[in-house]
Amino acid sequence: MSSVEPSTSIAIPNEPTETQEKAPIAAPASTSRAPRFAFFRKTKVERGWKRGISLCDFILRLLAIAATLSATISMATTDETLPFFTQHYQFYANFSDLPALTFFVVGNAIAAGLLVLSLPVSIAGIICANAAGPRLFLLVLDLVLVALTTAAASAATAIVYLAHTGSDKAHWVAICIRFDGFCEQSSGALVASFIAIVILMLMVVMAALALRKC
Repeated sequence: MSSVEPSTSIAIPNEPTETQEKAPIAAPASTSRAPRFAFFRKTKVERGWKRGISLCDFILRLLAIAATLSATISMATTDETLPFFTQHYQFYANFSDLPALTFFVVGNAIAAGLLVLSLPVSIAGIICANAAGPRLFLLVLDLVLVALTTAAASAATAIVYLAHTGSDKAHWVAICIRFDGFCEQSSGALVASFIAIVILMLMVVMAALALRKC
């Protein structure tokens, strides 16, 4: 009988294949979280910037309300009667006698009312900094108010200018020589209205910048 000797085998480690050599090494957890943290940080900064614009818009809106109300009250209370008059003739000046000044009072009163009604929308823009709806609504409203107040102030400016200087070609006498109180008060109303126009323009620019970043 023949005996079979047990065969001895030596295990040879497998050589690394090409795919194993090029296998990517997993990045550390800290580096994978860095972009996420950067995104959150950027979002937080952008939200704070938009909230700051909304807060400035609210403050400017209050100033615009004060300016339009001042212009409305000042022009609406413009009334002067000269001390010398007879039984049949009385010399007085009132804003209601001139359609342009009446349009000025109505236009600024409407602007003041719409600005007051827009305050809750402005507050909503402060609370919801990333919401584009309130900003778009305020942008359209402010554009309408700029057009309205500019038209009213321009019409009244022409009349007040004629009251101060008159017109030699049309043979119109400058009534401010006699009605100095009427002219001073109406001129002050015009200044307040033009201040409101500048504030409204700033609000339009700020709303447009905020919408551009949304």
